[in-house]
Amino acid sequence: MVDKELIQHEVVPPCKKDSSLRGEYHWYHSITGKVAIYLMLGILIAYGVGSGAGLFEVNRISHEQWFKQASTNSQITSYIIRNIYTSVTVKSNHEGQVISIESERPLCDDETVIQTGFDPADMLTLVSTQTHNPTWLLLYDKNKGFTDTQTVQKITAVDDTANGAALEKYYRGFVSIGGKEYFVGSIPIVNLSGELIGAVVSSIGERNALFATHNQLLKNTLLMLILILGITVVVVNWLVRNLFRPVPRLVQAVTLIADEQTDQVTPFQNQEDEIGELAKAIEKLRVAMVDRGYLQRMQEMAQKMEYMAHHDSLTLLPNRVAYRNSIDDRLIRLRTEGCIFNLLLIDLDNFKPVNDTYGHVVGDELLVESATRLTDLLNDGDMAIRLGGDEFAILQRVNKDSISEAETLARRVLEALSQPFTCSGHTFSISCSIGISCAPRHGNTREDLFTHADLALYTSKSFGRNCFHFYSHGMTMNPSNNLLFSQEIEDGIRNNEFFLHYQKITSLGNYAIEGYEALVRWQHPTRGLLQPHHFISVSEDIGLITRLGEWLIRSACMDAANWPTAKTVAVNVSPHQLRSPRILDIIRNALQESGLDPARLEIEITGSEQLDREIILPALNAIQALGVGIVLDEFGTGFATLDYLIIFPFSHIKIARSLIDVLDKCEDSQVLVGMLVRYALQRGLKVTAKGVETQQQYEFLATLGGEEITVQGYYFSRAVENASVVAELELELELEKMESTCNL
Repeated sequence: MVDKELIQHEVVPPCKKDSSLRGEYHWYHSITGKVAIYLMLGILIAYGVGSGAGLFEVNRISHEQWFKQASTNSQITSYIIRNIYTSVTVKSNHEGQVISIESERPLCDDETVIQTGFDPADMLTLVSTQTHNPTWLLLYDKNKGFTDTQTVQKITAVDDTANGAALEKYYRGFVSIGGKEYFVGSIPIVNLSGELIGAVVSSIGERNALFATHNQLLKNTLLMLILILGITVVVVNWLVRNLFRPVPRLVQAVTLIADEQTDQVTPFQNQEDEIGELAKAIEKLRVAMVDRGYLQRMQEMAQKMEYMAHHDSLTLLPNRVAYRNSIDDRLIRLRTEGCIFNLLLIDLDNFKPVNDTYGHVVGDELLVESATRLTDLLNDGDMAIRLGGDEFAILQRVNKDSISEAETLARRVLEALSQPFTCSGHTFSISCSIGISCAPRHGNTREDLFTHADLALYTSKSFGRNCFHFYSHGMTMNPSNNLLFSQEIEDGIRNNEFFLHYQKITSLGNYAIEGYEALVRWQHPTRGLLQPHHFISVSEDIGLITRLGEWLIRSACMDAANWPTAKTVAVNVSPHQLRSPRILDIIRNALQESGLDPARLEIEITGSEQLDREIILPALNAIQALGVGIVLDEFGTGFATLDYLIIFPFSHIKIARSLIDVLDKCEDSQVLVGMLVRYALQRGLKVTAKGVETQQQYEFLATLGGEEITVQGYYFSRAVENASVVAELELELELEKMESTCNL
């Protein structure tokens, strides 16, 4: 807006109008007057052209800024979605911008919510928090078009209001949402067949807000032009005296902006005249250029952060995050296209002595050189990863025979890493140990493949190192590692490296959640995530199972006591723990500290070991007297015979997974499982079938008495963190409330 005092000062008073006109007449006939007229006309023309150019440039830069900000918001949105929904994949253009998201199912369905623990509204809130603008998750229907999953409002692009076809591809522009127009970046979501199932839309602001600065600048410019035309005669002398000083400076300022040198503030902004307004307009242009540069730097930083999040900073190899994404992608291609692959875990032998002797600088150089040698061995489709410490991995694409190709690559790795290293003037030799698992021969999940390759790696170390082994059934961790694990397990308990996952137990009758089984995991500082078979047997051998078991029971009780609904929690207890005189106090204290109802706690005793009647029976009777349930796990295998149900106070049995695995392949297994289930039900025991993973297994168990049998396994749910359990139970509670309201 033009300052009112400026207008008052520059308007000619009525009493002086005649004298001004007479002076004006003489002024026109003077040389100075002619120069002033030409100069004024030139100024007016130059200002008009400059203002138009400035408006055009501001308008262009504004639109570029909107497009870049929309691209950045879309990039942030896709990055957050990939971290939450780890099963999705993305497609990018040549600029690295994500242009589509591929998902097996809509991101808002119940199964996706259960698997990830994230409700779509939570995901949208997280994205909006990062972008500082609204975000919408859309569902696509061929007849209805795009609708918001939260408000069920129809959303269309302003450029294509007829059918919203613009949103079917990667789109940046205006859309109409709830009667308002927003400038957005939209990424389509397609299923594995390429069919459009939805879109995720992130806004950078409403149309009115985005155009506010532009409109204000236009208004100011128009007012200034009118003002100049009205007071030209009054201010011409002042312009003649002062024109030649600011114009070259402002021209220089515009030139610097054109050369993208935006560090100097535009001069003459404090002048209360047209020059000052022009300087302010140029300053706005400079600020717009600065903002554009800021957005460019933000985009570059986002790309750099994306790279750093997926690569090891030392070796520049892909890291654990990239490993998980890559192996998940390969597992999808394994199921859909039959593309088999191998996982090779590689651990450098004698790295610690080198690191301790020559220092971390030499150790780092050794890791970098090892990474280079591994990279040189890769073929098309292979991927080398640094998992952490001195542990590497290779995902190998198999062309024909997985065993022979893995063996060939393993021998080349052994040869490459056995060659002498020269680091910082020191020459030395090391070797490596390799464990190999082949997909799907040795597993069809990320966890199974890593676990089996890890067991094979330990086998290689136990055979003297500098060798490789394939996983074979029955492999266990070498007891020679017990002393090493003793201190590591103690440190793990003290440093809270152990945590619990929970696998739900579901009723076959009504699919209701009956409870959860607590499964311990170890986030090892160097070896990564370890499954129980890595450390439970070692803990028993070195006498740490009681301490670890005490932590497990206490943690499970604390978690279960805070669940929104009263579900049971089952905790595995080994016979070694039952022989401890402290076991009763451990359970009693855990119940008292947590406030958990004893009826909600179940103690699982594995049937794979023989139970000493004289020692175990009194312990189980005392535990049962507390009101705690006793479960016989892995029933039907090992030492878990029918007489156990008579001798010991079991109230619940779990059919062994090994029997469930072959239900759809072996009639004898079906007969045996049927007999065990009927016998247990006749004795009034609860029955759970473990390891249910297929539709055929589920259907057979349903024929045995679906109303009385519970099941657990990947067919229903994998083991999840406690936060996911809480979210799942809250959802179940909400659904129950809705059903009761409908019944009323």
